[in-house]
Amino acid sequence: MSTKTPKKNLAVVRPNSLGTIVVKPPAKRVRKQKATIDDGLVGKMSKLREDMPTVKSVCFFNNKGGVGKTSLVANLAAQLGLNCGARVLVVDADPQCNLTQYVLSEDDFLDAYKSEGATESIYSVIHPLSVGKGYTSSLPIRNIPKFGFDIVLGDPRLALKEDLLAQDWRDARSGGTRGLRTTFVFSDLIKKADNYDFVFFDMGPSLGAINRALLLSANYFVVPMSIDIFSLWAIQNISEAIRIWSRDIATGLRLAEDPSELDVLRATRLKFLGYVTQQHKERSESGSRRIVEAYNAISSKIPDEIESRLGAIFSSKNIQPHLGDIKHLASLAPKSQTLHVPMINVTAVGSYASMRKQARNIYTAISGTFIDNLLKSA
Repeated sequence: MSTKTPKKNLAVVRPNSLGTIVVKPPAKRVRKQKATIDDGLVGKMSKLREDMPTVKSVCFFNNKGGVGKTSLVANLAAQLGLNCGARVLVVDADPQCNLTQYVLSEDDFLDAYKSEGATESIYSVIHPLSVGKGYTSSLPIRNIPKFGFDIVLGDPRLALKEDLLAQDWRDARSGGTRGLRTTFVFSDLIKKADNYDFVFFDMGPSLGAINRALLLSANYFVVPMSIDIFSLWAIQNISEAIRIWSRDIATGLRLAEDPSELDVLRATRLKFLGYVTQQHKERSESGSRRIVEAYNAISSKIPDEIESRLGAIFSSKNIQPHLGDIKHLASLAPKSQTLHVPMINVTAVGSYASMRKQARNIYTAISGTFIDNLLKSA
């Protein structure tokens, strides 16, 4: 009786540009992260694709730092990608690159940044435009299997382009073609990502030129908030900045020198999709847990402040503005960062099992409200 010998993996053999033969070992199979598919959310995603078949671009932004923005972007994108069947591209548009450091393993991180000139990142998107070569022909996309999404890596050199965007903004406001093309560089990125359901932008906390260009290119924005007085003040800043920027870019488009050359520009109107409250402090008193009174007083002001400052640009009058609340999950967040996996899939034992379950419940609820608000905006 004969036995069949299993076929071995064959090396990939390809001619290179010099005509020689390059033999590469077979690529290692990446073990996919186990997903807990939520049929209800998958159904909502299917409905969303029917009602809104084009890519939805979302900025996650607050003028205040330390509100858990990067953690929200990474974990909400992971929930949508791993458990809801969504195709998600995350763009690390913060020169601090915290999101990139979160999702890449140490080896992948060192490999990506071992040679400054060769790093494929968000800098690769904007640099060609800054040297007169126009928009990039393709996007530097990397897959992150453990998180279930693709990413455009961050780059500290992005901060060097702040002056370019600031200088060309003056030209954009007066209708100059160069200024408008520079201002809408991220609109071109979104256009090239049309095979995704979502493009998420992780942003720094400033009201500078980079974030202005991001917000003017996107469809929606979400505000992560901590429950403190400075987050309330930040809402005022965001509202005023968006009002002024929208007015100025509308004037620039109306005065455009040659509208036919601006094929990448879309008549997008940035809309508010919701806010997420994070990291509120709790204490034990008389056997029950509650938000500290000072925090509770501020928390009660948030809905009215959101309605007052951002109500005019709600994506729909029927949305639920409060997407959810992310409670402080002790050491789960730093453990997630150390392991470079989303909080919903941290595999450590002990108390982490309970915290992981809480994280799954939290992000299931947030993703459900997030999709519902988009459906109401269709």
